Amino acid sequence: MSLLKDLKRLEYINYLIKKKATGDLVTFAKRNHLCKRAMSQFLQQMKELGADIKYDRTNKTYYYGKNGEMTSCIFLEYGSILSSKEAANIGKPQDLCFSEKAVFVPCKKE
Repeated sequence: MSLLKDLKRLEYINYLIKKKATGDLVTFAKRNHLCKRAMSQFLQQMKELGADIKYDRTNKTYYYGKNGEMTSCIFLEYGSILSSKEAANIGKPQDLCFSEKAVFVPCKKE
């Protein structure tokens, strides 16, 4: 994989995790055009860079255990997050998929 492709994917994964809109591992992998194992490895690498990634079984989504987000290289913790109202203005993250060109694109219906 190219570095640019991985960085775009990281940006998209970070966005979904922040929005708590990843779905389960299979759904998360599908949105990123990855197999389940590759998605799992990507999350593990993010954890190795300091991201406190957890899974909520009730809501079936991954989320950050600490208030912060991934940058291109490391996880940074910070003091504030978007409110629900601000997040709602961005759109429905559960309807978006990874794209090498645009990062965020509507998922194709199968």
